[in-house]
Amino acid sequence: MSRGRAWAGWAAGTGAAAGAYLWAMVHRNRSLRPAPIRDLAGRPYPERTFVYADGVRVSLVDVGEGTPVLLVPGADGIKESYRYQIPAFSDRHRVIDADLRGEFSPEDTFDRFVRDLLELTDALDTGPVHLVGQSLGGAVAMRFASRYPERVRALVLVNTLYRVSYEHVGLNRAALVPLAMATTRYLPTVLARAAARLWSREAVWIFDDSPGSENVVDYALWTGARTVRPGVGRHRVDLLRGVDLRPELADIRARTLVVKGPRDAYCPPAWSQEIAALIPDATYVEIPGTGHCSHVSMPGAFNRLVLDWLEEHTT
Repeated sequence: MSRGRAWAGWAAGTGAAAGAYLWAMVHRNRSLRPAPIRDLAGRPYPERTFVYADGVRVSLVDVGEGTPVLLVPGADGIKESYRYQIPAFSDRHRVIDADLRGEFSPEDTFDRFVRDLLELTDALDTGPVHLVGQSLGGAVAMRFASRYPERVRALVLVNTLYRVSYEHVGLNRAALVPLAMATTRYLPTVLARAAARLWSREAVWIFDDSPGSENVVDYALWTGARTVRPGVGRHRVDLLRGVDLRPELADIRARTLVVKGPRDAYCPPAWSQEIAALIPDATYVEIPGTGHCSHVSMPGAFNRLVLDWLEEHTT
C-alpha cells in the first residue's frame, strides 16, 4: 500500500471515529433535562405550561404570595437558571419564572420578547411587577420598562448588555470563548469539569473564580449549555444585533438596581456603569469575585442584595 493510501485510510478512520464521538456527545446532551427547581424542603415546585397567542409553549413556575417578581432568563432561556433565587424570593413575593421562547417566525424581532412579557403579565394578572433580568433578559427588561413604565414597580438588571458587541473581548479571549463552549458541551463530564475550572480561573465565557465557581460549572454541565441547543441561544442573541438600547434608558421611570460581576468579560463593568448612569433612578452595586452569572456563583450574596434593596426602596 502506498504511503498516500495509508494516510488516506488513517484520515478516513480518524474522521469516522471523531464523527461517531461527536454524535454520541450530541445524543447525550439532547437526553439531558435540567433538574427540577426545588423549595427549601427539597420538594419540586409545580410547573405549568403557558401558551402564547401564536401557539408557542413555554414552561413556567408561579409560586409565593405578595408583590410579583418576574424573572427573565438570559440567552440560555431556561427558568432553571434562577433555581437559587426562587426559594428565597418566594418567601416574600409571588415569583414568576418562565422560559424564553425557543421558536420564532421569520418576521420576529427583538420586540418579540417584549410582547411575550406583556402577554404573560396580562394573562397572569400580575399588575405592576418587580422585573429582574439577567444578561439578554436584562436587555428585554430594559425595553419593557421603557415601553411600559406603568407595569414595572422596580427593575433589577444583572450583568446586562444594551447591544451585541465583542470589540472589548480581544482576539485571544475571543478565541477561547468557542473553545470553552465546545469543551463544556462535548467533552466527557470529568474532562469538561476540569476544563471548566481552568476557564473559571481565566474568567472565560460565563465562568468566574468566585468562592461559588463550582455552581457555575454545575450550571453549565447540567442546566445551561449542555441542555440548550446552541443555535437557539445564538438566535435569541442575534435578535438584539443592530439594536442599541441606550437612547431608551432615560425613559425608564422605575427605581433600578444594576448588579455587576466585576470579572464578567462578556458584558464588562463599564457597560453596567453606563446603564446605571443613563437610567434616571439607578443604583450600581458589584458582587466581588463574580462574573457573568453572579446569581449562580454567589446566590446568597445576590439574594440578600436584591431582596434588601427591594424592601428598602419599594415599600
